[in-house]
Amino acid sequence: MSSGPASTLSCLGSVALLTLGLAASHPAPVEAKILRHVDADGVIWFTNIPSASEERKPQQPAVEARGARRSGRVQSHPYRVEVERLALRHGLNPGLVSALMAVESDFDPDAVSPKGAQGLMQLMPLITKYYRVYNPFDPQQNIEGGIRYLSDMLRLFDNKLPLALAAYNGGEGLVRKHGGVPPFLESYVNKVLTLYEQARGRQIHRYSTPSGLILFSNVPLSQEQLSQWEAKR
Repeated sequence: MSSGPASTLSCLGSVALLTLGLAASHPAPVEAKILRHVDADGVIWFTNIPSASEERKPQQPAVEARGARRSGRVQSHPYRVEVERLALRHGLNPGLVSALMAVESDFDPDAVSPKGAQGLMQLMPLITKYYRVYNPFDPQQNIEGGIRYLSDMLRLFDNKLPLALAAYNGGEGLVRKHGGVPPFLESYVNKVLTLYEQARGRQIHRYSTPSGLILFSNVPLSQEQLSQWEAKR
């Protein structure tokens, strides 16, 4: 994991510090859009300066509209009762499962990916066989199989949520090979985490130090904590 001034979202029920230091030579516009990024180590960053790839690929209205629709459906979709019951049975947050389902299948129980992933949680045939999901198009069976799979990935990666999500989508071997979230799965992980945070109503606090260091945190920071981060520059 990265040793820089950031911490990962280490477990479902815990609160992680989300930070970014911006050089004073790059002042931010007053109404700058805050961008969210998960790097290869699973570290979550918030910044107002887009990466080169983000600058090359501006958000399209259709993409933003689809994101807004998904965000609303995470909190109100046809399988919410089943998700809540099964997620709590296996110790997961229902909002996380719903966010994952939104990104994987957009709540379509008959969805089949080009690679053969099936159902609401987009389970591959080997996964359905391992978790005894006899009918992947049965919502209850598929949801429980996906929940069990995600739960196992969380245990495997010490409850580091970004890594568990990457492993859910790309396989644990791929995450181990890359030593973190593979670059081509960062967008996927970002989508799930963003929807999850929106469903939880998480508030992000912004702080600026005298030297120009900007910090974003999902918990209020004391002056002492701000001074500690200032000293780490």
